[in-house]
Amino acid sequence: MKTKLQNPASPVIPRALLSFIIFLISGLLPGMIHAQWNPDTYVNLPISGLLVADMQSVSTTDGKTWVAFYNQNGSNYDMRAQLIDANGYKLLGSDGILVDNHTSGSATYVFNVCVDSSNNLIIGFQDERSGNDQAVVYKVSETGDELWGANGIVLGEGLAPYPATLSNGEVVIAWNESISNTLKLQKITTSGTPAWTAPISIMVGSSKTSRGQIVANTAGKFTVVYQKKGSGISSTLYAQMFDNSGTALYAPMQICNQTTSMARYYSIVAEVDTTYFGYYASVGFRFNSFLQRINPGGSIPWGMNGSNFNTSTGTNDNYQGQTDINMTPGSDYVWSLCTFSDPNQTIYGVYIQKFLKTSGTRQFTDQAKVVYPVGGSNYIQAGNLALVFDTPMFMAYISNYKIYATRLDASGNFIWPGNKVEISSTTGTLSNPKGRYGFTPDGPYKCAGIWTENRAGGGEKGYAQGISIGGLIGVTVATQGGVPAVITTDGGTLQLVATVYPSSANQNVTWRIVPGTGMASINSSGLVTAISNGTAYAVAIAVQDTTVNDSLMITMSGQTAQAPTVVTLPATDINSSGATLNGTVNANTLLTNVYFDWGLTSSYGNTADATPSTVTGTTDIPVLVNLSGLISNTTYHFRARGSNAAGSATGADLTFTTSWGVGIREKAPLTVDINPVPNDGHFNIVISSETETTFMLSVYNDLGIMIYSDPVTTTKGSSAVPVDLGSSPSGFYTLILRNNNDQVIRKILVKK
Repeated sequence: MKTKLQNPASPVIPRALLSFIIFLISGLLPGMIHAQWNPDTYVNLPISGLLVADMQSVSTTDGKTWVAFYNQNGSNYDMRAQLIDANGYKLLGSDGILVDNHTSGSATYVFNVCVDSSNNLIIGFQDERSGNDQAVVYKVSETGDELWGANGIVLGEGLAPYPATLSNGEVVIAWNESISNTLKLQKITTSGTPAWTAPISIMVGSSKTSRGQIVANTAGKFTVVYQKKGSGISSTLYAQMFDNSGTALYAPMQICNQTTSMARYYSIVAEVDTTYFGYYASVGFRFNSFLQRINPGGSIPWGMNGSNFNTSTGTNDNYQGQTDINMTPGSDYVWSLCTFSDPNQTIYGVYIQKFLKTSGTRQFTDQAKVVYPVGGSNYIQAGNLALVFDTPMFMAYISNYKIYATRLDASGNFIWPGNKVEISSTTGTLSNPKGRYGFTPDGPYKCAGIWTENRAGGGEKGYAQGISIGGLIGVTVATQGGVPAVITTDGGTLQLVATVYPSSANQNVTWRIVPGTGMASINSSGLVTAISNGTAYAVAIAVQDTTVNDSLMITMSGQTAQAPTVVTLPATDINSSGATLNGTVNANTLLTNVYFDWGLTSSYGNTADATPSTVTGTTDIPVLVNLSGLISNTTYHFRARGSNAAGSATGADLTFTTSWGVGIREKAPLTVDINPVPNDGHFNIVISSETETTFMLSVYNDLGIMIYSDPVTTTKGSSAVPVDLGSSPSGFYTLILRNNNDQVIRKILVKK
């Protein structure tokens, strides 16, 4: 039974059992991606079986991807949401959840999404619940609950709401208000109520504005980059920062003097209170790409327009178009990805640039770095630019609308074999294209691409495909020849095969076994050997990307239970009165009790529980016991022993000999007290004697070596004698007080 999806719409095993399997495998192989995405890139993962008119995606911090989409439901456009985990599971049902089905009108308008710190989805869109277009915003939890109610929050009349979550958990939305025909701002508190009695208007003097994009800064502040309206769809970019109460911290600041378009959003990121904006603008008929830095005080240190992506901006130079930027917190750089075209805009390619965030200095020369040259293949970036350990990963499609993923290193060079990986193998045409692209991280080891397409005349629907940071679609594990994954003979075997996708990838895998209710072993070629009845999981880990694996559950019966395998190992830490006995025990899957037998002969006569006293599993587990109170200069026999439901087993008989002790027996009644006990090597000996006597005081370590010697003369009655063992380490020591007639032996414990 597999732990992957054979049909991307329905798991082949119950969800509870799957969770158990993933728990087991994750415990053995932490941080790994398990193959659930459909490896067939002609099929992919349908986001929904419903028609899709528009779609947006955003990643969560816990390795999932939110997808919000308009479902064309007859004459209405319902808003729905789906949540996909890093393994390609749809967590909100086969078609996602219905968010809003108020009357929408006969067309859709642009909408936007973000997530909050709890990974709830915030969707800003519009409907016609009151007759006119109303900008509305909803919050949806990962379990599909509508946290701001079934009707969401109505912002007011207008279109194109753009939400952003602030550092304090509140949400600010900018939208194009239709009555005043300019941008409005409203803040929603963490309790889900509008914070400001009246929305805040954004104007540039008397000029109207549009297409506000918000990014959060510190202390609940935020920056808005927006477009001052020009003629038609032409616009000019401006920026302002606002505090948490909605007060503008500086006047509208122009950041670009070239022409931008109200028909599109651009790309915005922030680090602390500094904002970076990636965009492209036109001068005459050509387009140029820029990165602009906006300082918190309301200045643009890189000058009007910012830093050029590429400085070749002549009439006959390639045009610089769609631009996406991203940065890793704490990094020195901002990455930018740009689609280039020839001046006729008939052939396309993709370039990459990296900017020093302090100065805007281009790191890949003034010409940027060519990823895919402008040419007949027509590579066009699609979706957002993702960063993986501060290196770029992105999606692009070509003239036949096949979609590819690419990852570059810190120098802008290809990382994967073959440079790119095909994640959508179906094709399209200009009259039947793919669209509505998105590309988001799915945790630290995978990204997910989304898009819409009309397959076989079934209408426009949404699809998704995961791709690992190592360039793998996935791994599948199967039995050789497709035989059932069962072993019914005692010690029988089953040959497994692993396939790594795409086919151009390194096909080598490493194998491991995760025990379930039973146990097996597996060799480097994928041959499973049964050990005990029950189930076990064979895991194949891709060599090209060790974060990618798949597993297959093996069912075993007819196995003979095995007694434990026990090995006695030599004793250690031997001294005059003690030793540590050692061994290993393989429980052969059954709960096994572990002991050591010991004594003066091979008949032993003494038994001690080992540490640990019980073991299980199929690995050799070290066991031991510490003995004390032994006789010095004496040979002892010992062995390890284990017992389980299948029987008992013992290791070989071994011996050890304690070291020479002082060995003199106490012969006369003499009272000796040591204070304090234990001590740090400084202590007093209180001697009670009937006569005045002279003794030799000696102290020996546990190897029988004398480390202290001093004559002591006592008076009749009690005498206190101070002793200083100096730098002697912690441990047990033997103290001997003797003369020709008397002797006393005492053990002392030094603890430092």
